[in-house]
Amino acid sequence: MVFTAALLVMSPWTAWFGGAAALQGDSRLADIGPAPETVLVEARTEQPFRLADLQSEGKAALVSFVYTTCNGSCPATTHTMYRVQEELKRVGLWGDRVALVSISLDPKTDRPEILSRYSEIFGADPSGWHFLTGDPKQVAEVIASWDMWARIGPSGTLDHPSRIFLVDPNGRQREIYNLQFLDPESVVSDIRLVIEETPAGAR
Repeated sequence: MVFTAALLVMSPWTAWFGGAAALQGDSRLADIGPAPETVLVEARTEQPFRLADLQSEGKAALVSFVYTTCNGSCPATTHTMYRVQEELKRVGLWGDRVALVSISLDPKTDRPEILSRYSEIFGADPSGWHFLTGDPKQVAEVIASWDMWARIGPSGTLDHPSRIFLVDPNGRQREIYNLQFLDPESVVSDIRLVIEETPAGAR
């Protein structure tokens, strides 16, 4: 695919919002703003999925955008998300307090059964990693609400930004990574921080 030049670097993005958004106390992660309302279909169960339900359960979320026929950044992003999953398990954070979410950028192709198979290929643990698709119009609205986009590039494949969003248990965006800065250990450190800032039952 054509990899967009409009990539975001983790630290400058945080610095940009640091002056405009209130920090969570003395947290090193800025409060970028509320996570957009996201209601789509969970590919494995083919049931409605609401991102807000994760926050109702006191969970942080790491949200990515991919599509199954991508041969560029998407498989690399999904593989790195898998590494985050495994690091979360290693440090004992997988389960009750965190979930991974991957949203399709190409719902016309990524029907539930196809997206579910894609998740299996990449070793996604369905107990805490959700792959979302749905009606193309609804998916397009969700993509736009996250300030994302996907369009046909010069090569005929989908071009899109590389952005992965950390959402805290209060439903606030706290960090935006690109693939270059999606280091599993650093991401898990950020996840641990936002979880510790929101003790279980404090919502």
